[in-house]
Amino acid sequence: MTASIATATDPLTEEMSENETPDAAAAAPQEPDQLQYSIMRRGEETALGPFTIDEVFARLRDGEIANQDFVYYEGMADWAPIEEVFEVQEQISHFVDDGQDRDRVADSFQAVTPLLATGEDIYYIAVQEKTGLLSKQKVTLVMTNKRLFILHHKRSGFELESHRWDSVTNTLMKDEGNGLATFSVLLNRETRLDIPHLPVAQVRRLFQLSQELGEIAGE
Repeated sequence: MTASIATATDPLTEEMSENETPDAAAAAPQEPDQLQYSIMRRGEETALGPFTIDEVFARLRDGEIANQDFVYYEGMADWAPIEEVFEVQEQISHFVDDGQDRDRVADSFQAVTPLLATGEDIYYIAVQEKTGLLSKQKVTLVMTNKRLFILHHKRSGFELESHRWDSVTNTLMKDEGNGLATFSVLLNRETRLDIPHLPVAQVRRLFQLSQELGEIAGE
């Protein structure tokens, strides 16, 4: 597979256009990356926090708290061990470095993981951005070392398609302006898929990885 950055003179790209409940947690917003988490170390009675989810992970990495300690946030029925609450969140923590919606990443991670083959690992997840007040995120791209998964999120669930890297002939990216870009995939030299309205940082990462993974598949 070859990969190229789209330019104004590229004919292909000229066509492209898209216990006690802590008071501190009671008023917290409901988005996971905005929630305020209170922590209670096992064997203690005083809550720590509130913390953001990134601050919780930082304290876990530094050893200030342990996976067996307890966490609480608004909406929980009671305190629960951190390892139970953040199992998925911890797994996806390195897939949200480029501003991806954490909920959408978690949903996609859980949908794709059972489908992975032996030796197949998720490398990157990109999330389509909202482009207006009434628009909704509709597509998520999940790159593994063997395939590209495209998830189309719908009210009743999602539709999923997957393409092996040896079927990907080319990948392209085009800047849309306003911090967004289109990522395109040419399959078997004849079918092109355009995924518009992705943050530029995510498209650049998709392009870089598709180039590297395509070269490996072609060896």
